[in-house]
Amino acid sequence: MTGFRIVVFLAVLPLILSACAGNSSTANTTAPERPGTVELNQGSANDVPLGGGGTGTIDFRGKLYRFAIGGDGVQGGSIAILQTTGEVYHLADIGSFAGAYRRASATAIPGQSGDGLWLQNEHSAIMHLRTPPGGRMPNIGYDAVLVVLNGQ
Repeated sequence: MTGFRIVVFLAVLPLILSACAGNSSTANTTAPERPGTVELNQGSANDVPLGGGGTGTIDFRGKLYRFAIGGDGVQGGSIAILQTTGEVYHLADIGSFAGAYRRASATAIPGQSGDGLWLQNEHSAIMHLRTPPGGRMPNIGYDAVLVVLNGQ
């Protein structure tokens, strides 16, 4: 009876492996859902929050939300005052947008371009910030960018 189980296992193994391989290759090549877009520091100088940092808006499912953005560390602070735009991915609800964003690992963003800065928070939301026109993107290293939704 043991020999029979081995033969069945060997016959079914290629089917299992091809099914798994097909799912993983599809997952790596499809772009993640993009439910929102962000704009940082697009308003007037009067919009800067007390204590430094910056402000932004996120357009999430057709509704505009305002947020404050600050830096944890020198480079995180540099990101918070940039005037730029970007996209947000893997955002199930607006509450998951707030948090501490750190540099996203390459595995979190399969198939995406390397330009700009890719950040991920503790809720797995991913924010892609474009390099400002004529500017450069600071190297965030181990610093973080903190996002707090207004009125949340």
